Amino acid sequence: MDRRAHIVRTLAWVLGLAAMTVSARAATPPAVVPDTLQVRILEPISQPDDRIAVGHAVSDTVRSALRSGQTERLSEADRTEHFYGTLRDWARRYRFWSWVHDLVIVPVRPASVMKPEVVDEAALYSLWNGRRIAAIEFERENVFDPAHSWLEKAANAVHVTTREQTVRRDLLFRVGEPFDAETVVRYKQLLRSRQYIANVGIDVVPDPTDPDAVIVRILTQDNWSISADGGAQGLSGKVWGELYDANFLGTGDRFSYRFSLDWKRGRYEGSLFRYRIPNLFGSFVAAEVTAGRSFDERYYGASVNKPLIRPTDYAVGGTFENVRNALYVRYATPRETVAGDYMVHYNHLNLWTGYSWYLPSVSSSLYGMARYDHLRWLDTPRYLGGNDASGNPVWLPVGDRLNPYFYDTDLMLGSLGLYRERFLTTSLIYGYGYNEYVATGYRAEATFGYSNADYYSGFYGGLSFRAGGFLPFGYLMGSAAVGSYYARRLGFYRSALHARIQYFTNMLGHSRFTTRQFVTIDYLKGWNRFGGFYESVWFTGRSGPRAAGRSSLGSNRIVLSTETVVFTPWQPLGFRIALYGFGDVGTIGFDPNIFRNEFQATVGIGVRLRNERLVFGTLQLSLFYNFGRSGMLNSEWIQLTSEQRLQTPRYIPSQPEVVGYQ
Repeated sequence: MDRRAHIVRTLAWVLGLAAMTVSARAATPPAVVPDTLQVRILEPISQPDDRIAVGHAVSDTVRSALRSGQTERLSEADRTEHFYGTLRDWARRYRFWSWVHDLVIVPVRPASVMKPEVVDEAALYSLWNGRRIAAIEFERENVFDPAHSWLEKAANAVHVTTREQTVRRDLLFRVGEPFDAETVVRYKQLLRSRQYIANVGIDVVPDPTDPDAVIVRILTQDNWSISADGGAQGLSGKVWGELYDANFLGTGDRFSYRFSLDWKRGRYEGSLFRYRIPNLFGSFVAAEVTAGRSFDERYYGASVNKPLIRPTDYAVGGTFENVRNALYVRYATPRETVAGDYMVHYNHLNLWTGYSWYLPSVSSSLYGMARYDHLRWLDTPRYLGGNDASGNPVWLPVGDRLNPYFYDTDLMLGSLGLYRERFLTTSLIYGYGYNEYVATGYRAEATFGYSNADYYSGFYGGLSFRAGGFLPFGYLMGSAAVGSYYARRLGFYRSALHARIQYFTNMLGHSRFTTRQFVTIDYLKGWNRFGGFYESVWFTGRSGPRAAGRSSLGSNRIVLSTETVVFTPWQPLGFRIALYGFGDVGTIGFDPNIFRNEFQATVGIGVRLRNERLVFGTLQLSLFYNFGRSGMLNSEWIQLTSEQRLQTPRYIPSQPEVVGYQ
């Protein structure tokens, strides 16, 4: 009996070795699509079991070619892949042959998704360009499909699957129109950006009744959309919690309720409600209403926003908000540095619109934008730290060349420019296995306008440029923007320059543990600035270094951030795990020589957990050490945070902006 078992195992080992050889050949990159990158689309592997069939990873276009009988278009790798998928499906029908299959065939584990390739889906879908769309069909999957455990089955029972009408309202093409690959990819990116959608697949098959027509089949899989968040303001006793549903009743709308408590004082500190519709009546206008209070903040506002989506399109937006809150203000005057909490109360109205025209001769869109911004402070911002010797409250000073952030202002801006944006598909950048749509392209823009403000009114002008795309060694994006106000009696004033470089490598490594390296350089410089809030800069959580201690103020700041992320094959309860280490270094000060300014750095390690089927953000725990020239600085040693789904940089234009200085 042992001898027979030994023979069977030996035979299985030999066959398995042969299968691995064939699989390795099948994994080689397919032929280059003309004028595109090498392409292969991998569908996300959703099963938690490690034993995933080789044939599971099949592109939309490969599936369409198989169904239409046009197999001559398939590469040898795709044919091999399809063969193993068919073999797997047949073996699963019989218990014995299923056992033999799992014993002999080397399974493609979830780690296969850990080696993504960059995909030009538009080149693959271009097979069908120009054909009439005869029908559009929809298939919607629940969060856990298939559901394995009782917990997943219970979650599916509670969850309201996204309605077909919700998916249909985001359509960028209609029945009867000619098929356009770029539009289909843009639609997939739009759906994938919705918080309630976990994954999107689009199948294109010939219409059996019309050789010049196609049927488009759209498959979506939902995220679990009900979640909670919360936080605490140090040891002050102030805590807050939030409950929200990002797919309210399957409509795609987001409803949230936030409550605030001060447990030390035993006081309830308010409720804040927010309702957001991502696409109002299929117009692609996102609408949001917010009302309520949380601690010192009272916020009432509404907004609408219709961005540019197609190369030829219109954009419109508007915001009104009435805000009363406590704002931490820090600034430098010629004599002192001031910091403290101030109560501010203001009305803000912002309106903007624009239009873009596609120019086939340059494969880009020409656009123009216009904006009107109206800001009124309802009462003088007041310092909350106490009173002066006479018992009067200490007011925040606002005056000539001081605190222009708090001036009543009417700002009128316009912009003209050219842009191009298209999407390539990959994974494991900010996500953990599902497709991510990375924008490539450029945007060149000139901004001009006039500011009518307290104490000073003047013209504004600025230039900006950003460009990015995939290179043989990874993705690289660079941007630069410079702008300044001008008045006859002042000359140029409140000038700013902001430059940024973002880079991440291709996926490194060929084992179950794969790595990606991220590098960011951010430089901000101001000159001819006044005194006051946001007339100087300091290190913040957004600018870096991460977890930096309190820094001095300065007129220029530069931060270099690096991060190494190791994607692991571990996924307990569907949570994918990534390990990361980071190192940030920055200088800040008023000296033009950045090496003479204050220095801070942070080094650390951490772990991130992300379940792509759940709507709440990535959980990350980090341990770090923050130091400067004088040694260790005061900072937190441990952080537990939640980070929402991030997206790579975009090139699509929006409302005209003054170059930020924060």
